[in-house]
Amino acid sequence: MRILIVLLSVGLFTSCSMAGKTALAGPQGRTAYNAAIQNTTSQQLLLNLVRLRYCDIPYFLDVTNVTTQFNFSRKANASVLIPGFNQDNPVSLGGDILFEDRPTIQYTPLEGHKFATQLMHPISLRIIQNLIFTGWDVDSVFRLMLQSLDDVPNAVLASSPQPDQLPNYEKFFEITSLLRHFQLLGQFHMGVSHVDTSEENEFTSHDMEKEPNQMQLIFPAEGKDAERLAFLLEDAKKVDDKYILNINLGYNKKAEIGIMPRSVMGCMYYLSLGVDVPQIDIDEGNVPVTKVDGKNFDWGCVINNLISIKNCKGKPKNAFISAYYRGTWFYIPNNDIRSKRTFVLLQQLYNLQAIQVQQQPNLLSIPLG
Repeated sequence: MRILIVLLSVGLFTSCSMAGKTALAGPQGRTAYNAAIQNTTSQQLLLNLVRLRYCDIPYFLDVTNVTTQFNFSRKANASVLIPGFNQDNPVSLGGDILFEDRPTIQYTPLEGHKFATQLMHPISLRIIQNLIFTGWDVDSVFRLMLQSLDDVPNAVLASSPQPDQLPNYEKFFEITSLLRHFQLLGQFHMGVSHVDTSEENEFTSHDMEKEPNQMQLIFPAEGKDAERLAFLLEDAKKVDDKYILNINLGYNKKAEIGIMPRSVMGCMYYLSLGVDVPQIDIDEGNVPVTKVDGKNFDWGCVINNLISIKNCKGKPKNAFISAYYRGTWFYIPNNDIRSKRTFVLLQQLYNLQAIQVQQQPNLLSIPLG
């Protein structure tokens, strides 16, 4: 009996050494918070894509801080009923253990100057370059993030709340498809830099420290695919065994658009056209439609091989991510790899475009539990 008492006491009083491990790796530990924040961030992004499809107002609430307090307490008492003692003097064996997790989560709304800087400012050419350098396919990046390339438009009005004209995109798609072809062969190269040109000076200087305003594309000069791409990119110049195209940001002296990036919000409007809405919302005029000879234009031919967001009445099964809005579930199927990749690309773009601005006051600070 003494052995039992000793074992219980040791177990209770040494269990405090497990509290730190439990706090980090337990069911309410670090990975639980990580998964919850990641999942709700994705749900918020999907919800805002759906809102834009309905021409509703998007709203972002970012998690800025998570603080949690772990409380661990224990109490033990040990007594055993010994022959000869009466019931008025009992001896019992027992103990109490209490483990509490009290998180405080802080939210900050994305609005005002921060909203304008992060979502409305054109995407930096350096971000576009870095995404391609880290392995993203050039056709997905260019199709999502560029409105125009060498004066070739890419469904420009799709970056707006209500596109009311047919998109012009076929030539742009052919260009990005050929660039992807050379990228897979390891024969496509690109770079960005800040170019300072002076009309009084025939030389051009490059400053890598400043925000880039020029992009250079390089692809081979041999073969039918190269000849076709050079024909589509009219300003490409042949140098030895390569074609080189230097494209300035914005308009050139001929009032032609060199390269015009979208904003993050423009990218979201573009992808929102891949949201499949219930037919009743189309019939009742709850969502904007583009008309062609009196018929609704199907934006699927422009968007669906980038992203396709489905809808259903009941909560979807096997969904990569889902959000509930206006009485309908919207979701990306878990087996739709292309849509998942584009959604992740948009998430990375949202994070990369974030610029450090003056911290806004927290909207909510909620203790849970």
